[in-house]
Amino acid sequence: MGMLERTMLHGNAETLVLALLAEKPRHGYGIRKELAARSHDYFQFAFGRLYPLLASMEERRLVTSRIVEPGKHHERRIFTITAKGLAEFRRRKQKWRQFSEAMVHALKT
Repeated sequence: MGMLERTMLHGNAETLVLALLAEKPRHGYGIRKELAARSHDYFQFAFGRLYPLLASMEERRLVTSRIVEPGKHHERRIFTITAKGLAEFRRRKQKWRQFSEAMVHALKT
């Protein structure tokens, strides 16, 4: 991924995470794996970027987290979108659609 793609991903990382959490609670690895799968490996979040992002989102009360006791695996932190996070996601999704549509029209040659 080049510099432009990294910049674009950085600016939209929270929106992508909120989109997945709007569907169901997930742990960090699940978020990373699902974003990669849906984007055909275009979005590759490094854990060193994803977990600080989730912590920041939790501080701003867009998500909450809880630790799930281990079964076969080590304990995991599960992230859940809050009502505030869902409202923010819906707002961002609408803005993204407006922006995307405007870009498509502006780029017609």
